Amino acid sequence: MVTWKLLSQDEALESWDEKLFRFDDFTHSQAFGWGEHRSAFGWRPCRWQATDEQGNVKAMLQGLLRIYPGKTGLLWAAGGPVGDLSCCGDEMMRAVMATTGAKRLYCRVNLARAYSAEDALLLRSMGWKRALAPILSGMSMSYDPSVAEEIRVATCTKNWRHNLRRSEKYGLSMHLWENPDIDRMYDIYSSMQDYKQLAQQFSREELKSIFRQLGKNIVLYRCDDETGEAVSLRGCLMFGGKAWDMFAATSVKGRKIYASYGLFWRLMRHCQEAGVSFYDMSGIDPKGNPGVYDFKKGTGALPLEYLGEWEWASSELLSWGANLMIRRRGGQI
Repeated sequence: MVTWKLLSQDEALESWDEKLFRFDDFTHSQAFGWGEHRSAFGWRPCRWQATDEQGNVKAMLQGLLRIYPGKTGLLWAAGGPVGDLSCCGDEMMRAVMATTGAKRLYCRVNLARAYSAEDALLLRSMGWKRALAPILSGMSMSYDPSVAEEIRVATCTKNWRHNLRRSEKYGLSMHLWENPDIDRMYDIYSSMQDYKQLAQQFSREELKSIFRQLGKNIVLYRCDDETGEAVSLRGCLMFGGKAWDMFAATSVKGRKIYASYGLFWRLMRHCQEAGVSFYDMSGIDPKGNPGVYDFKKGTGALPLEYLGEWEWASSELLSWGANLMIRRRGGQI
């Protein structure tokens, strides 16, 4: 028997991350700072924890909440809940309904734990359904920077190793980018987006917010060409022995000199020195973005299928409407 409780802002600030990181399936998007980052863009972070009769924390959930007219609520929980999945049934949803102030609620969770049929069956038995209109692919790749470098080189594809060697011929300088120039970061992203005809990856405001809320957990490297111009960047969010790919952009000029290959390798050396043994490539889309997929696959990273997106709604009509909205927005929530 567990009891779910909504934590106050002060309670969460004091202890949320400390408790979260005790669980093997914790993710960066369940961290306190990530919720604070998203609060600047129209979401209200809500944080619940489930404790047993002895006061032990068994599961945790950080959800991002929006309340629409008529007290209809939308709760999006990227990377959560974490902990004992058997705690995440009716008891959790009753607590969520009682503490959000919503009369009607649609809840979408994205479980960042390796897929298992047993977990999927458990979720269905507790009333969860597979999301009809997924936002993310549910697929990623994992990389282990703690492995000896010569072994990691050997596991790269032949073409990836060739491009890594090419990057060494252009006099590139790669270094930790502390206190980065947000405008320069934005310019590199813009160059890449224009060349590849991509949607905007980050706005200036989003970049500023992420560094403001999570700066102490960000490891960011930049690559300068022989003239000193920044042509590529790559960075991750690091918590303990785990890290998540967060920033990756290379200008048109940087592409011609294979800057992204050398920069990824330098970042992995940093992760190795920091004791990281699990690096999440933060999603793959072989059909929609084959170039990025090929780059990640070429590193020797291993495919990873997550349990993925599941939904719960206080009515079938609300579930139908939420999925229709997500489809019309092109997979955006």
